[in-house]
Amino acid sequence: MEATDSIRNTLVSVVLVERPIEDVWKHWTFTGSIKQWNIPFDDWHCPLVTNDFREGGQFNFRMERMEDGAGFDYCGVYNRIIPLEYIESTSAGRNCIVEFQAIDNNTIIRETFEPDTKTPLDLQQKFTDSVLTNFKKFVESR
Repeated sequence: MEATDSIRNTLVSVVLVERPIEDVWKHWTFTGSIKQWNIPFDDWHCPLVTNDFREGGQFNFRMERMEDGAGFDYCGVYNRIIPLEYIESTSAGRNCIVEFQAIDNNTIIRETFEPDTKTPLDLQQKFTDSVLTNFKKFVESR
């Protein structure tokens, strides 16, 4: 994890999930699963997920600190979806691409995103890396 693409000013997170791509895809896109894995840190949670998973569909993932409810809505629109391979979305004018690659019964997930200009890059990288790690733990425990 923790790679930075300085040429295009994007951040990249990568994780290997030891599960078949069909399982990975299902949990990445299913609302009930998203609420359980889309958690950046131990003291956060994802209490609300709306997910119209289709090209042109909108999503909103509410992420909050459990202690005081402070958090944010990660919301946007799906621009392009290639089942079991690729999801491109836009949130607050910033692009995000998530790529899935099957290798035997394992899946590599690569998330490339444009960082926001207000949050330190290292915090954004840590946040995304942590969410991918939580996703890996969630799927592999199933």
